[in-house]
Amino acid sequence: MKIPFNIPYISGNEVNYINDVIKTQSYSSAGKYNLLCEKELSELTTCENVRLTGSATAALEIAALAIDIQPGDEVILPSFTYVTTANAFVLRGAKLVFVDINPNTMCLDEGLLKKAITSKTKAVVMVHYAGFTSNINKIVQLCKKENIFLIEDAAQSIDSYYENQHLGTFGDFGCISFHDTKNIHCGEGGALLINSKTLLNKVDVIIEKGTNRKDFLLGNEGTYSWKGLGSSYGLSEISAAFLLAQLKDVKQVTAKRKELYDLYQEKLRPLKEGGKIDFLLHENNHNAHIFFIKVKDKAERNKLIDFLGSKNIAAYFHYLPLHLSDMGNKYLFIKNDTDFSLYESERLVRLPLYCQLQAEDVKIVTELINSFYLN
Repeated sequence: MKIPFNIPYISGNEVNYINDVIKTQSYSSAGKYNLLCEKELSELTTCENVRLTGSATAALEIAALAIDIQPGDEVILPSFTYVTTANAFVLRGAKLVFVDINPNTMCLDEGLLKKAITSKTKAVVMVHYAGFTSNINKIVQLCKKENIFLIEDAAQSIDSYYENQHLGTFGDFGCISFHDTKNIHCGEGGALLINSKTLLNKVDVIIEKGTNRKDFLLGNEGTYSWKGLGSSYGLSEISAAFLLAQLKDVKQVTAKRKELYDLYQEKLRPLKEGGKIDFLLHENNHNAHIFFIKVKDKAERNKLIDFLGSKNIAAYFHYLPLHLSDMGNKYLFIKNDTDFSLYESERLVRLPLYCQLQAEDVKIVTELINSFYLN
């Protein structure tokens, strides 16, 4: 029996909505299904202004343009993240400042943030790893005090909350992914949560290739012209139709994933209590995007992944810290005595988690992990 790492969720209604798009013959962005998705996301997140994008990467790039990143501006972000978190700002000429993670959250260590801020700091990018976060209010307060933009890379955080507030709604912008590796998806897609009303008009110009097309179509402008920088960042109506079917099911998707997540914890708790492995217990109401364990070191991680692979179980490690990459090693990295971005990344193992996974599958995976440590 083979247990893959991920199977993208399908609701069953995607084809019905896509057929409707074909009937209407309106395929480009900003159509009926874009608006319906934005309405669903606004209700879910309680963010008044939401725009669909081609990806979370596109959402990050829009944010970088909207806050007018200039060459030499400094942007603070965790080293333990996906490369597009960095690329969105490097493309605008930003100088990155990497900050280590807190091993208890796998997110940016807020205790190191003050050390990273200088007179050139333009923005902090907070990455909510696996839909987790911690002490976000402290970071919000510091950014406001220092007059620094806060952008939330909430790519993995659909239906994740902190103190009953959806992640991505604390800063100036929140960026969500609908890539097919995420809880709900449309193959490739994203959303930008715009929490700063003063930047809303600028965002709409950027998304419309740098033009005032949106205001023109609404009748607010008499002419349609080039106003500033922008690009083709929208999401097609076919992708939006697919996404709407998924958004309708987001709560049941989260509930199913949490059942499986909790079962993993239950079955692996003896190994955790015995000090063989570790997994995190989180205060925020997360979306069970990733279930991961931490093992002793890189060698043990590789042995466990290979062992599971030999039993047809797909398990993986995750990001390599950006400050150690060819592109990233030229930037400053701020840490305490231990480089937790490296240390934690080398002992992290992600296990299969998706809606089609059965409780019996989780039992098989956890029994194999138990046998790996007990033999």
